[in-house]
Amino acid sequence: MFNTNLAEELEISDFSEWNYLTTETAKVFNLTKKDAEKLYNSNTAKIIAAIPFAAGCKEPERTAIAHLCIYEAEIKGFQKYYAHLPSDDDNIYNRLAFISTFEGGNTTIIEHGMNILAYIMIEGYNRSKEKDLQNGIYNPIANKKWDYKKLKNKLRKKIDEIECPDLDKYFIPVKASWMY
Repeated sequence: MFNTNLAEELEISDFSEWNYLTTETAKVFNLTKKDAEKLYNSNTAKIIAAIPFAAGCKEPERTAIAHLCIYEAEIKGFQKYYAHLPSDDDNIYNRLAFISTFEGGNTTIIEHGMNILAYIMIEGYNRSKEKDLQNGIYNPIANKKWDYKKLKNKLRKKIDEIECPDLDKYFIPVKASWMY
């Protein structure tokens, strides 16, 4: 059986709840050690879980757990329902809707976190556009429904307008590569 006490196996994170959240998510999804480590090291997952804490939301733990479970469910399956659909093209945030519910909290920080996640999402679509076209997978960038450069620049501007060290520390490698 998989060892579910990842907190003992993995180095301590600077996000105090991260060890617990990843350990429990690994148990719930019966992740292999490799997949659990991948989740633990995922900056995208850290941002998803950190938003309710950084924004000072009511009961941030519950929100973080719910959002991590949705994120992991999308990665592990349910592609038929979680995949990008043409109906998602109208608004870049449609795909993020299920991880964008928060009770209370600083709306500016929440918006900042969602903009970071939207940026990560469009980068993923851009990286996989050729592969998606070859495999018949709908991709709004590959299918020319979204203008990658325009969206990227718009999101970069929004992200740069707000500083939130609790979220930005997981996004710094991406921001460091931006050319001005």
